[in-house]
Amino acid sequence: MKDLIGLIGRDDLVEKITREVNKGRHIILTGQVGCGKSAVLEAVLEQIERRKDERIKFNAEDDELPGEAVRQEAQRLYGDKRQTRNFTLVYVSDHQAKGQFIAIARRLLQAGILTPEALELPEQFHGMRGEQIPWAKVKRHVTRTVMRDLTGAIIPAIHDHRGRVLIAVDDLTSLTPTLQAFWLAVFGVTQVIGCASQRKTNLRKLWWKMTEIEVPPLAPAATREIAKAYIAQRGMLIEAPDLFIEHVVQQSGGNPQAIEDMLDDASKERLVDKRKIREMRHAAGVRYVDFTPVMVIAGALIVGSRYVAMGLGDTALYVVTGLGAAIFMAARYFLFRGAGKAT
Repeated sequence: MKDLIGLIGRDDLVEKITREVNKGRHIILTGQVGCGKSAVLEAVLEQIERRKDERIKFNAEDDELPGEAVRQEAQRLYGDKRQTRNFTLVYVSDHQAKGQFIAIARRLLQAGILTPEALELPEQFHGMRGEQIPWAKVKRHVTRTVMRDLTGAIIPAIHDHRGRVLIAVDDLTSLTPTLQAFWLAVFGVTQVIGCASQRKTNLRKLWWKMTEIEVPPLAPAATREIAKAYIAQRGMLIEAPDLFIEHVVQQSGGNPQAIEDMLDDASKERLVDKRKIREMRHAAGVRYVDFTPVMVIAGALIVGSRYVAMGLGDTALYVVTGLGAAIFMAARYFLFRGAGKAT
């Protein structure tokens, strides 16, 4: 779907983030799940690094890289020039913290910034250029390296490198306090830009070093534009197009993933009639009012009133508060079963 609609409604945000990255700041993109953080990150990296083969996502598991043929062809054509470049992008797709550091080591090794000796690879690989080392043969060795030793190899290599290194991470949500020290060390020698669906409070020292930029939901106008482009491209048959588009706007809440889910589901129908439109739902567009504070206050008032009635000997007030307590318990039961007010 990204190839179909691009980043409609995100141009200004991408430009803003690009400017902040070019200033050398550490950036953390935040927002709800599915809001398009990764898509925005990719767009920013495309602005910073125009060469597609330099934006390959590295991870710890794949024996061969996606787009490896493109990278090898670029290396063959521009190998000498590429060795003199002073900017290296490390784009990490792993979501697990250990895997992220392994992917960083893999990219630095491929770029010639990290040597086989520093990673303590078997002697048969010593002196070889990074791109000549088959990852499948060294992956197990690197994976077994403990985090402290892995960081001990990565940090000095980046520090001694004369060029600029930018590390981009798809997801920093899974970071733990145990790994905070390792990432702080990385922050000290390079620039980092990443995404997180939530910022854990026990990682404050890390977040303090990063400029937070929120990726908000799409504006209704952008959602309408996306829906119209999708309908035209897929040739969907819709009984009431305007009603369908407005329903997508309301139910998606401007969440790109929700928009994609709804449009993809509707495209499977031969004809999207009004009944189908009314039945379309998505959790991203539902907002719930938190009744907890109201329930706590109401419960306290009922209990307090009963004690006042007992102290004053007011039978009528005591009966009324008793009825109120019964209603309160019934209402509490239904509310806590998940009933809420959707907007």
